[in-house]
Amino acid sequence: MLKFLTPLFLGLGFIVKLVYNIAFAWWLDPWLQRKANRALWDNVQANLYFLTSQSQVDFSGPTTIHPFDYASLTIPWENLLVIITRGRGDTTVCVAPRHAPRDSYELGPLIAALEQRRFSERDIVNDLAGAATLLRPRLQQLNTAFSEQEFPRTKQLL
Repeated sequence: MLKFLTPLFLGLGFIVKLVYNIAFAWWLDPWLQRKANRALWDNVQANLYFLTSQSQVDFSGPTTIHPFDYASLTIPWENLLVIITRGRGDTTVCVAPRHAPRDSYELGPLIAALEQRRFSERDIVNDLAGAATLLRPRLQQLNTAFSEQEFPRTKQLL
């Protein structure tokens, strides 16, 4: 019986997906993504206010659609790009040099490496408050380490 119903359900699924893509996806998906990014931005402003006071985040450009409930922001701050991604209950904070945005490093292991110590439980970032605790006292150190002059030496540590 299931063998006979499988093509019917596959066909129905194809039709539903096609109708969704034609009628809703072109406007609903970008709107939902902008809404998720805006909610993340509000949380970033509450927890990482020391980054957001000087930075400008542009929400007007094209929106990358992420799967499920993911939201992502890139915050420029002097020599740094702070990339914050949240989704499915996880928060990830990465740091990249502004002049080399593809060379990004997760915050906890990055700080442990720069301080030349082992990565430990205190370096794990579970939320934005934890990221603020790690990032705030080391922000100027990271800014200097990720400058164009210092980054080649910093990269060797990582």
